[in-house]
Amino acid sequence: MNWRIVIAVFYLLLGTALWLLGTVIFRENPRNRVNRVTGLMLFFGGLGPLLAAIGTAMGPAQEIGAVGTQPAYYNLFYIWELFFPQLLLFAFVFPQEHPWVTRFRRAKFLIFAPHIFHFLWVTLFSRPDLSWMDVETESQLMQTVLVPVNLALGFIAFSLALLFEFHLKFFSIINLLYILVAIVALRYGFHRLSNKRLREQVRVILLGILSAVGLYAIAFIAPALGLFALPSMLRVALTILALMIGSAAIAWAIIRYQFLDTRFIVRQSLVFSISSALLLGVYLLLITQASSFIKNVLEVQTPLVDVAFVILVLLFFQPVKDRVDDLVQRIFLRDKADPRAILETFSREVTSVFDLDRLKQQMVGILTTQLFIERAFFASRVSGGGYLLDIAGLPREPFPEDDGFFPMVRERARPAPFEEFVIDRPQTAVTEVLSRWGCRLVVPIIDRGGLTAILFLGEKVSGYRYSAEDVQLLGTLANQLAVALTNAVLYQEALEKQKLEEELNVARQIQMQLLPRRLPSGTNFEVAAFTHPSQQVGGDYYDFLSLPNGNLGMVIADISGKGVGAAILASQLQATLRAEARSHHTLDRVIANTNVLIADSTGSERFATLVYAEFDPATCHLWYCNAGHNYPIILRQDGSHELLSTGGLLLGVSRTATYEVGKIELCRDDLVLFYTDGLSEIQSPDGEEFGENRLLEFLAGHRHLAPDDIKNRLVREATQFSLGAIGFDDMTMIVMKVCERGGPESALIV
Repeated sequence: MNWRIVIAVFYLLLGTALWLLGTVIFRENPRNRVNRVTGLMLFFGGLGPLLAAIGTAMGPAQEIGAVGTQPAYYNLFYIWELFFPQLLLFAFVFPQEHPWVTRFRRAKFLIFAPHIFHFLWVTLFSRPDLSWMDVETESQLMQTVLVPVNLALGFIAFSLALLFEFHLKFFSIINLLYILVAIVALRYGFHRLSNKRLREQVRVILLGILSAVGLYAIAFIAPALGLFALPSMLRVALTILALMIGSAAIAWAIIRYQFLDTRFIVRQSLVFSISSALLLGVYLLLITQASSFIKNVLEVQTPLVDVAFVILVLLFFQPVKDRVDDLVQRIFLRDKADPRAILETFSREVTSVFDLDRLKQQMVGILTTQLFIERAFFASRVSGGGYLLDIAGLPREPFPEDDGFFPMVRERARPAPFEEFVIDRPQTAVTEVLSRWGCRLVVPIIDRGGLTAILFLGEKVSGYRYSAEDVQLLGTLANQLAVALTNAVLYQEALEKQKLEEELNVARQIQMQLLPRRLPSGTNFEVAAFTHPSQQVGGDYYDFLSLPNGNLGMVIADISGKGVGAAILASQLQATLRAEARSHHTLDRVIANTNVLIADSTGSERFATLVYAEFDPATCHLWYCNAGHNYPIILRQDGSHELLSTGGLLLGVSRTATYEVGKIELCRDDLVLFYTDGLSEIQSPDGEEFGENRLLEFLAGHRHLAPDDIKNRLVREATQFSLGAIGFDDMTMIVMKVCERGGPESALIV
């Protein structure tokens, strides 16, 4: 086997691979300094093996690297050593640009000066024969005069020859120094990184460069410094291995870790091209070896067998290639930073997250770690109008909806650079804050035609601009986020509703415990009661008290509000009234003390209207106090009526309020109706209220019935009037009817 040709082919393939990687990186973003520096570094790195391939093909392999022994044109090989200053420049701009690179834009090119001088030196003095510097003449006198000159020129020639040999032998120290400084700079930049995925990039690049230049130093620099000697073939093998490791590290960083923000389509094309080339090489090798085997076995030339075998192999090429592509896709391209992987991950995670803050944190986490974005924050629409700017670590800042920035975002309805909102436009309060925080891209989140939220993105960690692939991915993520935000809002509303239901159940239980378990009864009166809350828990309340003096206490009240608050106030009101009524205070004192307690223990938004009455079954006297409530109606046996209006202000408004007590004597067949405004204000479909007059007409037409029948028919009448719309407000009533005048023997059971 001709090893020289094999080595030349290896050099050629590796040099081509490095040039291909450099071209991919440069074309991905030629305006970015890091891409330009990296592409040029790979160009010089690939130039070495390409020139080595030419040199190996033209001469014996053992002469490779034997400095000074080749023809003059062999010294063009040293152009590739510009790789070392380019490597140092790469270390100064990646992963983070060193400040002096920007400060001294032209001075950085001085690092190329030693290698440019080295190339010119070995080219001009490729053969250190300086005999041309001797000055000769035929004149004896002139020869005598020129003896010192020739001695001086000879000394210069000797010095130049010695310097040339020293330069060739020890210039490798410069390369070694550049390598060490580049490694230190890369490690310094690596330790300053906080982004996990960017650290993975740099780690792969750093390990690849360390391994490659380490092997190169063993193969060439150490022998050049006289540390030890290596056979030519071993040096060639180490060089090939170094090139393979270096190019593989860069290719792996591009494919797996999105090195230099390389687009997914480019990485995919690179992987499939490499896999296809390798597969094609394997097929060609199989065809060649199979053909050789058949010829050796049959010992005859069989062109038809060769053609048939080639056709058979080609038939299986595409299925095998598809399988290889699938395998490559799973191994190399299923990375968290790939668009499809990001979309799948985000879709899977947001479907199970219904907390708005956590949802935003997940979105920010994906953007900062997978897309290398320095900062991301939200502006969320609030229920009262306007938007709330939410920047991590800062207080949330509200902005009005009429700020000129928000209509522009809604009009575009797509991800757009922040510059579009500030160039040639007046600055608003929002754009001023966004400029201060380094916003670079605005991503609207639109749901059902409305601007639900806005995602603001800062610079990329790498300093690159947002690519078309990034914008497309962010637009898709915004659509998914809009759905997720809507689901989160609906979920929060469902939680609030569930919480309210639980609260109402508690309030309902409290309210049911407040109602008397059985109605009072006596020998000369009958009582019926009814209550129906408009919602699960209402604000109405009624109660009966059996007092120490034998009287019957009756309470009907309307508490402001609904829910647990109203139920608790009703419970507090019941406890206070029962305690005060049994304390032998006068009725006006009972209501005044209750008012003070309610006013002191609740806010101005909590109050109650109430009628408290005490009925003496023995004398049929009724004492009452009306605290801002609907006037109870007394329908006399002769058809006349009276309203119980004596009292004072509603409870809880003013703790200094005073109250009066009214007194009425009831007779046989007199009817008393206590009610809340839910009965008198219930409306028909036309908006007409039931009203006090209808109540009087109804009572007059049904006064002959027992209180329970009157209650049932009145509820039915109100329901028919409203066409079943009971629920407009709470409805509560107490109906009492005097049967006959009692005496000392009258009994009261509660």
